[in-house]
Amino acid sequence: MKPFTSTVVGSYPRNTSVEDTLKKPSLTRPEVDDLIKWAAKDQASLGLDVITDGEGYRENMYYFYQKRLDGVTFDAMLKQQFGTAGFEIECARVVDEIKNPRFELARNWKLARDAAPAHVRVKQTVTGPHVLTRFSVNERKDLYPDDQALCRAYAKVLADELKEVIAAGCDYIQFDEPMWTESPEESEWAAGILNELIDSLPKVRVGMHVCGGNPRRKRVYFTKYTDLVPAFQTVKIDEVVLEHCTLSYDLMDLFKLWDFKGDLALGVIDQRSDAIETPEQIIDRVEPAIKVFTDDRLLLTSECGFGHVPLEITRMKTAALVEACRQLRE
Repeated sequence: MKPFTSTVVGSYPRNTSVEDTLKKPSLTRPEVDDLIKWAAKDQASLGLDVITDGEGYRENMYYFYQKRLDGVTFDAMLKQQFGTAGFEIECARVVDEIKNPRFELARNWKLARDAAPAHVRVKQTVTGPHVLTRFSVNERKDLYPDDQALCRAYAKVLADELKEVIAAGCDYIQFDEPMWTESPEESEWAAGILNELIDSLPKVRVGMHVCGGNPRRKRVYFTKYTDLVPAFQTVKIDEVVLEHCTLSYDLMDLFKLWDFKGDLALGVIDQRSDAIETPEQIIDRVEPAIKVFTDDRLLLTSECGFGHVPLEITRMKTAALVEACRQLRE
């Protein structure tokens, strides 16, 4: 990575209105293809160094995967509550063996790769197995006696698809595991299962995003990163993607407890707010990290995805991020 690489966490706004059904797909395959190609070009046009496919085809970050698996049903879903901020959602039920993934991640990544300029890197973002486990109701304890067994089943189908993504040419995978902050008591075994998944893949750059949740631009989980140190010390990643600019504590305290040798993607843009940061504000937010990480180990990004942020606000925030990176490199 070059110093102060500019990137995004994952999701990007859509350029068209899409019916938000959540429980069933509302986009055809040709519409998905067009959306991915547009999102890749739009991100690249803003000057980002690393982009994604935009994730605009997802119903949400967990329904998308669950809907495209055998063994998971959306019939008679059960409402579950998560965290302490009143966040609740209907969860799919596990009723049989989890198998036969139909995510088409390799196709999506290739579309984004072909649409972006050669100098722009395209990472593949994917929801981690712990998230999929937390948002499931396990009704087959004979198959999956506990959450760890269910998590391994989700990890297996994710690995099957990610091997196809890597075979298509992708060398950069990012796992999203925000539920570590919702259930920190599970984070250590979740890190172990994620390691098993990573070890099953060909060698690529691996990042992991951990945030406080971001449904409809609201933080819903409030665990401090320092409470997750045992899990962070375990997980085998090259890059960690973390919130920073809206935390009520100093993110750098984490690295007093975790001797992390990889790169930090620092959340210096607040995607929950419509206020447009200036490059100067962003540079100020980077200052604490410069005292801990060398320039070539720092990437700059938003704290979470832009999926629910208006497009023009996303573009202005991203342009300010790119300009801040340029000034920092100079």
